Amino acid sequence: MNIVIDKDLQELTKTFEKKSKFNVQSFASHDISNQAIKNSDAVFLRSTTKINEELLNNTSVKFVASLTSGEDHIAQDYFENSSIHLSTGKGENALAVIEYLLSVLSVLIIGNKIKPFETRIGIVGYGNIGKRFKNILDEINFSSCIYDPYFPEISSSLEEVLSSEVISLNCSYSKIGKFPSHNLLDINFLNEMKDNQFLINSSRGEVLSDDYFLSKKSNNFIFDVWPNELKIDLTKFRKPYIATPHIAGKTMSAENKFNEKALNEFNQFFNENIEVIKPKKFIDFTVDNSIEEEMDVFGIPPSIFLKIYDVKRDDLAFKRYFKNKEDPRHFQELRTSLKRLGFNNHKIVGNLSTKAKSKLELFGFRL
Repeated sequence: MNIVIDKDLQELTKTFEKKSKFNVQSFASHDISNQAIKNSDAVFLRSTTKINEELLNNTSVKFVASLTSGEDHIAQDYFENSSIHLSTGKGENALAVIEYLLSVLSVLIIGNKIKPFETRIGIVGYGNIGKRFKNILDEINFSSCIYDPYFPEISSSLEEVLSSEVISLNCSYSKIGKFPSHNLLDINFLNEMKDNQFLINSSRGEVLSDDYFLSKKSNNFIFDVWPNELKIDLTKFRKPYIATPHIAGKTMSAENKFNEKALNEFNQFFNENIEVIKPKKFIDFTVDNSIEEEMDVFGIPPSIFLKIYDVKRDDLAFKRYFKNKEDPRHFQELRTSLKRLGFNNHKIVGNLSTKAKSKLELFGFRL
């Protein structure tokens, strides 16, 4: 069986190479083309490859796996009229994005940019990530509201959500449909933003109009995603308060989940028995009851979050892209290099109250 795998999916490549029956080829995403996969039975790809008729027409491909949560790079209508099986990782990296958001909140709290229990957080999008984030905010008694037109019974108005001190964009990306999110926020809202508001975008860059990335009005933006990432030139953009290269959902745990789902579906489709990749061993993380005092003061334990994952480290690694024009492929290479351990790779050890343990478990830690 012939298989093509994106070269950055290294664990997946190792898994298939253990079996001599598979002829495995590994390509950089910019080299994955119709010709490159022509004789392949299965392909394992990332969001950097457009999955459409141009890629798949007149090939031998029967199974396509996209190991990422986003689906805007996939021509869904093509698969509706095709016998090719499509596997996606939708929702599998939700916990990783939550960890990113909690790290961001920690930075804002420690920097006295927001006030625990007083600052209201508006969430745009009530999918896998939005629901988890709202549940956490409710549990730690942070005021929050959501906007999602697909859930009108629980949704506030967009205007109300956009009046929050912190706004988190967690919506899926679409140009068509009843409620397209392309350029959901444009110059009109940008002009209305207050100096004390922070906008976090960990969804897709194109949810915002280019005005946000070019804006000189304020740097109160926290962007993990960017427009046209495959051909990105950040030198024309103003660096926001925090900038990261589309890594919010990139943890080793999320990668394991992507791999597990893709391999399970591959096994079912081809009646194979490829062994699913086992997650890495857990790391013991010892704490004392000062963590409980910290959660009483801040609602969350910033010291734990930032010790395990400080988003400012990735921000620093990304800084030079705003000064020097880089090859877009370097952007993708940086993304891969910044893959990190997740909260659920850590096991909390310490004599804590049941209430504290419950919160830490909600944040994604193992106990």
